[in-house]
Amino acid sequence: RFRPGLGATVVPQFAVSRATMAAAEQTEPRVVIFSLAECPHCKKAKALVESLGWAFEDISLSYYPEKRTDMLQLAERLTVPQIFVQGRHIGGSAELRELHDAGKLQALFDAEPSALASDPRLKRPTYEAKIATLPDAPPEPQLCIGGECLDYPSLVKALLEGVEVSDRKQLLGMRTVKRSFEGKTLLEFLQRRFELKTHEEGVQVAKMLLHSCVFSPATGSGKAFSEQELYRFQAHTADLWTALNGVRRWCTADGCISDMVSDPMGVMKRLKKQLSQLVATHTDGEGMVDYIAMAADPAFVEYENAIGELQLVDLGKMDATERRAFVINLYNTIVPHAFAKLGIPSKDLARVTFFDGVTYELGGGCLLSLNDLENGVLRGNRAAPFHLRKPFDQSNKALAFVLPCDHRIHFALNCGAKSCPPVKWFTKDALDEELRIVAMSWVEQEENLKIDLSARTLWLSKICSWYSVDFGDSKVAIAKTLAEHTRGEKREQMDTLMKGSFSLKHMPYDWSTNSRKAVDFSQTCLSCFFK
Repeated sequence: RFRPGLGATVVPQFAVSRATMAAAEQTEPRVVIFSLAECPHCKKAKALVESLGWAFEDISLSYYPEKRTDMLQLAERLTVPQIFVQGRHIGGSAELRELHDAGKLQALFDAEPSALASDPRLKRPTYEAKIATLPDAPPEPQLCIGGECLDYPSLVKALLEGVEVSDRKQLLGMRTVKRSFEGKTLLEFLQRRFELKTHEEGVQVAKMLLHSCVFSPATGSGKAFSEQELYRFQAHTADLWTALNGVRRWCTADGCISDMVSDPMGVMKRLKKQLSQLVATHTDGEGMVDYIAMAADPAFVEYENAIGELQLVDLGKMDATERRAFVINLYNTIVPHAFAKLGIPSKDLARVTFFDGVTYELGGGCLLSLNDLENGVLRGNRAAPFHLRKPFDQSNKALAFVLPCDHRIHFALNCGAKSCPPVKWFTKDALDEELRIVAMSWVEQEENLKIDLSARTLWLSKICSWYSVDFGDSKVAIAKTLAEHTRGEKREQMDTLMKGSFSLKHMPYDWSTNSRKAVDFSQTCLSCFFK
């Protein structure tokens, strides 16, 4: 029923209280830990509790994912571990360590249990655990050339290493065809690398690769292979204004690598985990990321191949809750990918271009930018800040994906800036509770909401200025919306402030990022303002 501490049979090197000895005889543990199987902070917390010889209830969200809702309600936090001692919430691993080091943890353990201690939400289920698994990546198809069969990534790696690619001039130097190669160059490589016996055999292989969308015409749209034509590898087409998740075509004229994704949230979580591991590899002890090294990592190539699977995700087949959760998670995943792939904008005009030009392709060939996801899908198709038009006009098929605006998305979306809310994972089963918690956490931060009663001034993040219509049509309405998420002393201050007239001002936005090294994204698009 509960997990005994590993050190329970060892005499601790300190005086053991009577309450501690009595606790050893209890059938119910005094410590409850909500955890995940592979969470390092959870392991640290459990190790500390075990070192004290205390039994604890380990409620693993890996095996009982449905208990996440209970954790959210009780702890009002999204992260694990969340630890309760005698029914009192003490926080996570860091808070547990602080209490221990300050000599205050034993007193909490010895205290009388709170009313919450007997709450069934703090009990691990008695039924068999449900082991949560993520959907496997689709198997890689094999492409066979001259008796040698390679999977797609291996074949593309060989082509990129063996075929000379360069910027080429056309029309007397007036046009530059970037990152291209001649059909003849490809043919020579194929014959040499795969030891093809005849010229015709090489042409047939080139036609097969063209048909499989390994490369495509760099100019025009000719379907027939020609030795004189200029071509571009699909891996080199993923750039600004084109699908950043399009280094490979998941579907060709012959069909798709796999069926349409049946578990989009599971696939998204698998890809998010893959990206998080990649980012962690290039994060230093101060939490700063080397995005240049990240982009050069072979694991980044693997990730870019994997995210093509999102081309099979159909937003139209999701209900409103799943679509909202999926798009928030997708947005928060695209940003670090784009930082590594394209660079980080440091000027206002470059930022506008970045969020308009960074796009992903989803099911049905639907190309959606970061602005489309935020302002089109999540904000009810409202114009982005500094834009004159809505993201989707009546002819855009993405109009079918539009959701009613929930202002709490602004406490969930992370654009990469330090003034953005922290990245969390959102689920379709507990989204409303998760948004409630991030909203509550957001307003607690003084850099987001600050009250000056002496000057009768409410200071808010710039987010509440750029997206003011999402919070209310007046300063009073905006204040009331945000007050709903406050609690304790801050709620009392908000109530006092709103009893009379007050001023509403906005604090500077910190656009700095977690980048140690990154390419400077400097492209600009003046026409973006009219989109």
